[in-house]
Amino acid sequence: MTIKKLKERLVKRLALQRSLLSLNTPAKGRTVLLLGLGLALGLSGCGLRPPDARPAAAPGGGLGNARAEGTAAPTVAAVRSTPAPKPGLPEEGRFQPAAESAGLKLWVDPLTAHFKVEQKAGGQVWRSYPNPAAWPAETIGGTWKNNLLSPIMAEYIDAANSKSQAKLISWLEDKGALEGFQLTKDGFQAAFRFTGTGFRIPVEVKLGADYVETTIRDEGIEEGKLSLLNLKLYPLFGAEPSAGQDGYLLIPDGSGALIRFKPNLTGDKSVYRENVYGPDDAFFTENLARDPVRLPVFGLKSGQQGFVGVLTSGEEYAKVFAAPSGALGSSNWITPEWQYRIKFFQGTSRRGNTGFFTYSKERFTATARTARYYFLEAGHSDYADMAARYRRHLTEEQGLKKLVPKSSHVPFYADLIGADSKKGLLSDQYLKGTTTDEALQLVRDLRSKGLDNLIIHYTGWQEGGYSSSGGLLPVDSRLGGNEGMKRFITEARSLDVPVFLTADYTINNNGKDGFWPVFHGRRNLAGTVIEWENRENYERTTQVSPKFYAKLAEEDLPEYRELGASGLLFVNGIGQVLGSDFNSGYPATRGDVLQIHKDLLSRTRGELGAVAAENTNAYALGQVQHIHRLTDRHSFDLFVDEPVPFIQIALHGLVTYTADWANQRTDYRADYLRSVEYGAYPAYVFTGSPSEALKGAYSQNRFSTDYRVWIGQAAEEYSRINEALGGVQDRFITAHRTLAPGVKKTVYEGGHTVIVNYNETPYTDGSLQVPPRDFIVTKGGEAG
Repeated sequence: MTIKKLKERLVKRLALQRSLLSLNTPAKGRTVLLLGLGLALGLSGCGLRPPDARPAAAPGGGLGNARAEGTAAPTVAAVRSTPAPKPGLPEEGRFQPAAESAGLKLWVDPLTAHFKVEQKAGGQVWRSYPNPAAWPAETIGGTWKNNLLSPIMAEYIDAANSKSQAKLISWLEDKGALEGFQLTKDGFQAAFRFTGTGFRIPVEVKLGADYVETTIRDEGIEEGKLSLLNLKLYPLFGAEPSAGQDGYLLIPDGSGALIRFKPNLTGDKSVYRENVYGPDDAFFTENLARDPVRLPVFGLKSGQQGFVGVLTSGEEYAKVFAAPSGALGSSNWITPEWQYRIKFFQGTSRRGNTGFFTYSKERFTATARTARYYFLEAGHSDYADMAARYRRHLTEEQGLKKLVPKSSHVPFYADLIGADSKKGLLSDQYLKGTTTDEALQLVRDLRSKGLDNLIIHYTGWQEGGYSSSGGLLPVDSRLGGNEGMKRFITEARSLDVPVFLTADYTINNNGKDGFWPVFHGRRNLAGTVIEWENRENYERTTQVSPKFYAKLAEEDLPEYRELGASGLLFVNGIGQVLGSDFNSGYPATRGDVLQIHKDLLSRTRGELGAVAAENTNAYALGQVQHIHRLTDRHSFDLFVDEPVPFIQIALHGLVTYTADWANQRTDYRADYLRSVEYGAYPAYVFTGSPSEALKGAYSQNRFSTDYRVWIGQAAEEYSRINEALGGVQDRFITAHRTLAPGVKKTVYEGGHTVIVNYNETPYTDGSLQVPPRDFIVTKGGEAG
C-alpha cells in the first residue's frame, strides 16, 4: 500500500471514529485518543498491529499467566463511549475474560457490561441476564421485555413538575451508552449513560474466591434535570423460569420465607418489596403488621445450584425486591433495589393526618452500594446452606466468634417487671410488680426448681415504672432504690445469676434529663416532632433525637456499673429501629443512626462487659451477645409458600436468642414446639406480685405474670429443652427440612437431631416415631 493511500484510509477512519467518542471527553483527551486510534486503525489496514495491542480473546478462552498471578489486567481506554446495542440477549461471541479466582471465572460483554460467572468445579454458569435457553418462551412484551434484558433499571421523577409521577426506565429502553468500560485487576468497571433521561451511573464488578460483587459508586452519579428514586443493578442475575425447575426465592421476611418456583395460574402480579432494617418513619410509613427485614440477605435456588446475596455496604438505603414467575416476566428473580429518594407524606394539618405525597428532595448517599453473591456448591444449595454461607460471612467479615457456653444447661431468661402505672382520677397510680427483695426470692425459688442457668432482665425499675420514659436513673425507691438494687445484684451474682437492667432511651414522656420535645425531639422531613404510639393503650410519646439519647445513655453507663449491672438490655429501638432525624440541632441520616447504634452498643459492652437487645438488625451482631425475643414469624403474604428459620440457622452457635415470652404465647403448644425446632432458649415474663397487681397498666397489661403460677410449667419445659438443646449451644445448625406435612427436622454439627411433630397424630418412619404435638432427639457424636 502506498503512503498516499494509507493517508487517505487514516483520514476516513479518523472521521468515522470521531462519532463514537464520548461528547464529555475533554478536547485534549479526544485529540490524543484520536491519534492513537488512527494509528491503530491504519496499522491494522496494513496487516500490522501495535506492539502493545492484545488480540481479542476467543470465547471460552482462559486468562494469561499474568492475570492468574493477580497483576493488573490490560484496560480499554476509559474515555470510550459505546452506544447500547438493540435490545436483545448479549451475543455469546462478544464475551471476553475479565477475571479468574480459585473457583470462578468472570466473563463480560464490553458493549452492555452484562457478565457471566462460571463455577469451575461443576461448570455451573450464572448470568446477569435472562437464561438464553428459556428466553424464546418469554411471554411478557413491550417495555418490560426490554427492561428484563437491561443490565440496569432506574426509577425517577421530574421534581420541577409538581404533577410528575414516578417513572421506570431501563438502560436499553433509554437507548443508553456504556462509558469508560475497562477491565480491572479482579473484574471490570463502567458507567451506564441513560441517553434520554441524562443519568450516569458508575458501577464496578469484582470477582472473589466464591462470589461476585456488584457496586454502585454514588460519588460519580449524574442526574441532570431529573431526580433519581431507585436503581436495580443486574436485576435478572441468576433468574430462572419455573418450568422444569425445582427451586425457590429466599426472602428475608421475618425469620425467613420461601417463594417456590411454580406456574402462576391465577395471574397474580404481586411482588415482594421491603426496606432492609424496616421503614424510615421520618418520611412515610404505613401501619402494616409486617415483620421488618432484619438481615440484608436474599437467595435463589434453581435445581442443584444456588446463591445467597448479602448487601455488604449501603444496605440501610436498600430494599429487597422479589418477583415470582408471572409477576414481571416468566422468570423468578430477586434483587436489591437501591434507594436514592423515597416517598414523603407532606402533612397539611396540625396532627399530620391530612396532606399529600411527594418525594424527598436531597439524594441519599452512601460510600458504596454493594451486593455480594456467594455461590453454593452443587447439591448443597438449599436455604440451610445459604444460612451457613452467611454465617461464614459473619465470622470472616464481621468478626463474630463461636460462643462458649457457660453451662451444660441452656440459659433461662426471666424478665422481671418492677412496676408500671395506670391512669387515675387525678394523677397516675403506681402499680408495684416486683421489688428488689421479691426479685431475690424469685431467683432462689427458680433455682430450687432446677432452673440453674438463670439470667435476669429487670425492667420497669425506673421512677414511675415501665411506662415512664426519660431520666431512668435512679432506681425507684418504692422498689428498693439504688441500694436495694445493689443488694439484689450482689446476691444474685453470688448465686451465679447475672442481672441485666432494661433500658429504653428512644422515647421521653416525663421531661427528665433536660428533655424538651421542641429542642430534642426527633423530627420528620416536614419538621414535625415524631411520636411513638403504644399499641396497647394508644398513648403517644415523643421520640428522642438519636444524637441526644446516645449522649444521655453514655453518660449513664458509669452509674449502671456502680449498681453492679452485668449489662443492659436495650428495648424498643436501639439496634432495632432505624430512622432519620431532621431536627436541625441533632441532624442524622439513616446511615448516621446506624453508626450511633453500633457505637452505643459497643461502648455499653466495653463499660459493663455485656449488652443485649431485642429483635436486632444485622448491624448490631458484632456488639450484642444475646438477641431477646427474636422473630420466628413471617408476614403471611399469599405468594409465600413456607416460613423457614433462616435467621436462627445463621446465628445459632454465634449468639444466644429466645423467642417471645413463653407465658404470653398465642398457641402455647405450637409456639413451644417452634422454639425447639428453631433452637431458641426459654424466656418468661414474671412478677413477684399476683398478676392482678398490674391490671390496667399503661404498658404491661399481661395475661399472667405471677411466677408462682408458672414455676412448675417453666421447670418442666426447661428440662425438655435442655434435652434438645443443652449439648448443642455452641454448635451450628447444618440442616433443616420438612419430613412430612407438619413434621420438621433440625440437624446440628455432630449429627445431633431434633424432630418436631406439630400434628395431632404420631409421625412414623421405620423404627422412628414422634408422638403427636411433641418432639424427639437423636444424639450424634461430638461436633467436628
